[in-house]
Amino acid sequence: MPTKHHGPTGTTASNPEPDPAFLRDSTGSRLYRLHLAGAGDVDQLTDLERDVFQTLWPPTNFAREIKKSGQAVLVATVRPGATPPPRSERNSSLVERVVGGIRTLANSNADNARNGDRIAGWTVVWFVAGEAHIASIGVAEPERRRGVGELLLLGAIEAAAINDCDELTLEVRKSNDAAQALYRKYGFNAVGERKGYYVDDNEDALIMTTPDIREPEYAARLAGLAADHARRWEDAGSRFERC
Repeated sequence: MPTKHHGPTGTTASNPEPDPAFLRDSTGSRLYRLHLAGAGDVDQLTDLERDVFQTLWPPTNFAREIKKSGQAVLVATVRPGATPPPRSERNSSLVERVVGGIRTLANSNADNARNGDRIAGWTVVWFVAGEAHIASIGVAEPERRRGVGELLLLGAIEAAAINDCDELTLEVRKSNDAAQALYRKYGFNAVGERKGYYVDDNEDALIMTTPDIREPEYAARLAGLAADHARRWEDAGSRFERC
């Protein structure tokens, strides 16, 4: 049973439509990679969570969380100023580059402290009795409006499928219309409420859940959404790759 939260799941996960010209001029290109968190990520994760969820207490013990079985801590790292690949490479199979690539997560992570990449966002996903629960998801303020929250959501869904889960659930603030819109885009529907779920202001949470993610119809929908995600954000200077 989920406990009360100080910070809202999905607060920073929504991705409004980009303004490509503004983003290119102001921040340049960015290369994002999605992978399992490793020991070298713990300090960055702790600092980032403190910035994103300032009322959260106690803070997440990421050193412990990344070692637990039955869950996954995924991070999206960013490398500013990355040179875009040739057009032919950018147009290669997105299922291989994004969705299918996440299937390698169980055997890979990156030592970001050593290679200099920053963590742009994270998500924690629990796997229990055929169901996955997105326990938290957050994006660093400078990396918002670049498709990172949606990338993390794609990773959470694929991680759930890899771990033989039939559906995903999450809680989101009733007032967070932007996050709810993103979740509905990926098939989540409101199925209930948790009264006074957020202890910082006693706001209620909506419980949202997906249909069966292992049905062929949903898999096809996910692949299409992933392809659209990469195309939509490319002009804003965001690229997404696996490690």
